[in-house]
Amino acid sequence: MTSFMSADGSGLIGGLNPSGIGQSLRVDAQGNLLVSAGIANPNVISNGQAFSASTGMLNSASGTNNYALSVFNPSTSGKNILIYSIQAANGSGGMTALLQRVTVDPAFTAVTPVNAKAGGGPSAIASHVSQATTNQTLSGIFDQVVLIVATTLELLTNGAAILLPAGSNNGLVQYVQTYGSAINSILMRWIEF
Repeated sequence: MTSFMSADGSGLIGGLNPSGIGQSLRVDAQGNLLVSAGIANPNVISNGQAFSASTGMLNSASGTNNYALSVFNPSTSGKNILIYSIQAANGSGGMTALLQRVTVDPAFTAVTPVNAKAGGGPSAIASHVSQATTNQTLSGIFDQVVLIVATTLELLTNGAAILLPAGSNNGLVQYVQTYGSAINSILMRWIEF
């Protein structure tokens, strides 16, 4: 296998970026791997563009139940929404996390997004962030299905992110399907630009 050579003679590892251009992996000044350029940028937070929303603790009933957290970008928001973190947590009993793209706002019960900047302004999509704390019927196609047992799991790994573009009706619904009495939760983080 061939590779590019660095100044010290070692091989560089990388891949093709979305534009088809070769790009090496990057590290910060301490040698930590940078996996998502710009998402953790302090300017995004200081500009009040970073938000999160959570279901809080969901006390699931016995049996199989489907709960949800939805982030929807209506065509009227004027913002791009870049979701860069989705976490699902299960206290015990196990659950399945199912991610679904939607083009119609499911409009469950409203959740107020939290700005990562203390005292920052409201989200442009505040009225389109919602949760379902009662059992929902699952239907359609799911992008991701992951089994989680007694842990918290980041569902967007290796710097993955999902863009909900401005001017279109697009959203994500993260469902958790629980299999017994347990405490569960869902958390999503995004930036608006």
